[in-house]
Amino acid sequence: MISVVIPAYNEEKYISNCLDSIVRQESAQNLEVIVVDNNSTDNTLKVIQKFRDRLNLKIVIEKKKGRGAARSRGFQTAKGDIILGTEADTIVPPDWIEELSSKLIDKNVVAVTGPCKFEDCSLLIKIIMNQFQPFGMVLYRVLFGYYWLSGFNFAIKKSAYLKSGGFNPELNTFDDIELGEKIKRFGKVVFIRNTPVIVSGRRFKKGLFEGLSSYFKPFIEYSLFHKKSVSLDDPR
Repeated sequence: MISVVIPAYNEEKYISNCLDSIVRQESAQNLEVIVVDNNSTDNTLKVIQKFRDRLNLKIVIEKKKGRGAARSRGFQTAKGDIILGTEADTIVPPDWIEELSSKLIDKNVVAVTGPCKFEDCSLLIKIIMNQFQPFGMVLYRVLFGYYWLSGFNFAIKKSAYLKSGGFNPELNTFDDIELGEKIKRFGKVVFIRNTPVIVSGRRFKKGLFEGLSSYFKPFIEYSLFHKKSVSLDDPR
C-alpha cells in the first residue's frame, strides 16, 4: 500500500484542487489518503468530506498546532510501506505517485523529493521563482550535504521514516528540512527535477521581496543558528 499524507489548516479555498489531483492519479497502486485537519476554523472539513466517495480517505484531527505535529500524526496513521507527502494548497501531476514511488524500488534509496512551480503569480515572480526554487534545493545539497524533503513534494520508505524518529511535532516549520537531515543516515535521498508540483503563490501577493523575506529570516535562524522555535508567517 501507498499512503499520501496532507496536513491542512484553514484550506477551504485550495484543498479541493489538491484532492482532485490525487483522484486523477494514473496509478494502479493500492492507495490511502490521509488528511490531517490541524484545528481549522473554516469549512476545510466540509470540503474534505465531499471526497469520501472518490478516495480511500481517512480524516484525522490534530489539535496541536503546527506542521510538525500535523505531519507526525498523519504519518503515525499511515499504513503504507511508502508514504508520500504534499500540502493542501498543492496540485500534483497525474504521474506523481508513480514517479516518486518508482524511485524507491532501489534498496539504497530511502526518500525522494522534488521541486515546485508557481502559476498564480505575476509573470516576473513566476519566471524567477520557477528557476530559483529547484536551484535552491541543489544549492542546499552542496552547502549542507543533503536534500531537504520538500513538504509539498516527497516520498519516503516507512521503515526508514520510523528509524529516523520521524517528524518533530514540536516544530511549526522546517520539520521537512529536519527530517531530511535525519533520514540521510539511512540511505540516499534522490532529487527529481522532472516532477514538479504546483503550489499556491499566496505568499507573493505583496511582491517578490516580501514573499522571499518570509522564508529567508526563519530559514537562516534554523539552518545557521539552529533555532528550533522558528515559524513562518501565516499567509491566509
